[in-house]
Amino acid sequence: MKRITLFSAIFLICWASDLFAFESLIRVEGLSKNAICTMANEGFDIARVGSDFAEIVLDEKQLQNIKKAGLKYTVLIPDLDAYVAKRLSAQKTAVQPYFTYDTMTSAFKAWVTKYPKICRMESIGKSFEKRDIWALKISDNPEKNEKEPAALIMGAHHSREWISVEVPMVSAKALLEGYGNDERLTRLVNEREIWIVPMVNPDGVTYSQTKEKFWRKNRRKNADGSFGVDPNRNYGYHWGATGSSDYPSADTYHGTGPFSELETCAIRDFARRELFSADISFHSYSELILYPFSYAYPSEAPNPDQELCAKFAGEMAAFNKYTPEVSSDLYPSMGDTDDFMYGELKSLSFTFELATTFIPPQADIQKINDQNLPAVLHLIEKAGTYGLVSPIGDQQIPELSVTDLIAAV
Repeated sequence: MKRITLFSAIFLICWASDLFAFESLIRVEGLSKNAICTMANEGFDIARVGSDFAEIVLDEKQLQNIKKAGLKYTVLIPDLDAYVAKRLSAQKTAVQPYFTYDTMTSAFKAWVTKYPKICRMESIGKSFEKRDIWALKISDNPEKNEKEPAALIMGAHHSREWISVEVPMVSAKALLEGYGNDERLTRLVNEREIWIVPMVNPDGVTYSQTKEKFWRKNRRKNADGSFGVDPNRNYGYHWGATGSSDYPSADTYHGTGPFSELETCAIRDFARRELFSADISFHSYSELILYPFSYAYPSEAPNPDQELCAKFAGEMAAFNKYTPEVSSDLYPSMGDTDDFMYGELKSLSFTFELATTFIPPQADIQKINDQNLPAVLHLIEKAGTYGLVSPIGDQQIPELSVTDLIAAV
């Protein structure tokens, strides 16, 4: 109980002031599972969890308060921005660069021009800074809504997770280039409706790549003058304070209400329209495959399709050697993508935590893509071939329309 009190004191000091100049990655050790949950509930930006430790992104002020509290910790990376800048600048020019919003958009346009019979691009909404949230449909009849199983592949809910854009992009490239040349890929395009949304949070990614590399949230201006809401705490199925923060300055701030953000509204409306059979949302880091539920432990939130989710997660893990587990095994958190996609829309939904760091060296992009592409293709292939055990009752959730949100900006 003493430790929880210390966390509370640290938290109140941390979010009562402006963010400081740089952020560090630390490992706090000797933590119980309850202590990790308490830290998550109080808005700490937890990157990775072990049996008795948590790796946390902290600014300078927060780090000083961790030190004053007497918690056992190790500084893994003292200045995250400087660390990533050094690693990126050290790469040879021939190394594959990370996609930006502009290069992703250009790639989509080039693919639509080159493969017009099997793909089209669509803006499913706009961000707060008026960027289109682009979706690419890949199918043998992309202009038609056929009665075929649909799969959704998403990336970049979180700004700093640049690698999460890469796997959706390489998946689209493989399907397009393989059509007519590879029997399996041709069959997938012919028999599925595949949607790729590589950058759910384009404002945040752009800000991260040009200003503050370890920015996590979107770029909404909050009422207190701070910026950003965590999109992966803003979905409306069991939205709430567990594993997130009420403080707008916090990295895990969940917003003023469920679906308060343009980005999550765009995915909500798009997913309700398409009724996906299966989906993956890519994140970084930890080399995990997570499945619902996230909002509470299985004893409190039993998943009627637990065996099916575990089966598919295990099959995909056979390709990338990641660890499959229930999302809440890390720590419970409300308002995430998978809970909404599965809980409301009955999509078999997974989160992949890619790599062993937020922004891997560019030289590692191809290896990470090669590890995960087979898992993506496996999910697309199996989409619609299973039956969920039982429907889950939809919640009646108050929500703003996209029109209301735009008018409020």
